[in-house]
Amino acid sequence: MPATVADVKIAAPRLRPNLDAARPTDLDDEERLLDLALEDADLSDLVAEHVEISGSRLTRCKLAGSDLEKLILVDAEVAQCDIANARWSDAALTRVAITASRMIGFAGPGASLQHVTIRDSVLDFASFRFSRFHKVELSDCRLQNADFVSADLTGAVFRGCDLSGVEFSQVKAAKAIFVDCTWEGAKGLASLAGATVAAASPIDTLAFTSAVTAASGITLAHPDELD
Repeated sequence: MPATVADVKIAAPRLRPNLDAARPTDLDDEERLLDLALEDADLSDLVAEHVEISGSRLTRCKLAGSDLEKLILVDAEVAQCDIANARWSDAALTRVAITASRMIGFAGPGASLQHVTIRDSVLDFASFRFSRFHKVELSDCRLQNADFVSADLTGAVFRGCDLSGVEFSQVKAAKAIFVDCTWEGAKGLASLAGATVAAASPIDTLAFTSAVTAASGITLAHPDELD
């Protein structure tokens, strides 16, 4: 029996009703930001390790180019933020909601994502190599040429996402769910064994079938073309 979206119940971030306003311009290693409302904070190109951001809301913040190794982001809402070309290696994201954010070129190698939603965001050329997805949903996101090599997508749902040119080689995808996604030029699709792919449009179903066929090195042709 195929996995269903109902099987992936994602917990929402837990935030206090009243958060303290803050606009930090720098963070040190092992610094903790707790129960804060960060608006328009500029932390571009920040380099730090073991930073923890918990119980906080980030709105229109700039984290582009940041290098936050082993970042802990828990119970956080991230909206309209610029996280382009950031590198968060071995980060741990738990109960995080990301919306309408720019994540082009984002790199999260070895990251752990649990109870995370990413909506209406752009993740072109993002890399999640060796990352683990447990109860994660990406909705209406653009992930053109993103890299999921060796990622564990077992608990992931991709809904209405543009997966053109995405690399899925060596992923674990049993029980992963893909709904109404675009697959043109996607690679490594043979690694999606055990996943469920659903499309409301027969055209989208055919597009996925064609992508799988091409990824397998099989050429589809009309009999007349072989005479």
